[in-house]
Amino acid sequence: MNTKQIGDIGESVARRVYSERGYTILETNAKYAGCEVDLICECYVDENGKLVKREKNNSFVKFAHKLLGISPLEKGERTIVFIEVKTRYGEEMGLPEEAVTPYKVGRYVTAAKAFLSEHRLQNDNVRFDIFAVDENGYNLIENAFTENDAKYPKNRVSFRK
Repeated sequence: MNTKQIGDIGESVARRVYSERGYTILETNAKYAGCEVDLICECYVDENGKLVKREKNNSFVKFAHKLLGISPLEKGERTIVFIEVKTRYGEEMGLPEEAVTPYKVGRYVTAAKAFLSEHRLQNDNVRFDIFAVDENGYNLIENAFTENDAKYPKNRVSFRK
């Protein structure tokens, strides 16, 4: 099995886990600002920080809520989650999450800003997760990094005569 196939398996597991937890998957393998983001999801959190599962987009349910003057169970604060999936098979490469370097964090932050700008979502909460998969199972690390953890390479300018 090659590394692409192993990575695809990890991404498939991540999609299933996030979907089962109540997240809505917005995009997979999305390319923004020269960086591929493995998964972009949205979730809603109530005032206690608990995940709120949204009802499926059902026009009858929306009509009934409007007619009865009640709020649907879709309330909660929206968070856009950018997920880096790392999959490893064997211990020679180290833990999967160790492969997310400060430079990779910088690229993810830049990609997230491009996504938010393109979709006009600058006012939504943002979270960066790492979903690490190895032969022992998976490790979902919520809030694995923030924008402040990003390291950007210095632009090197050379002056030649």
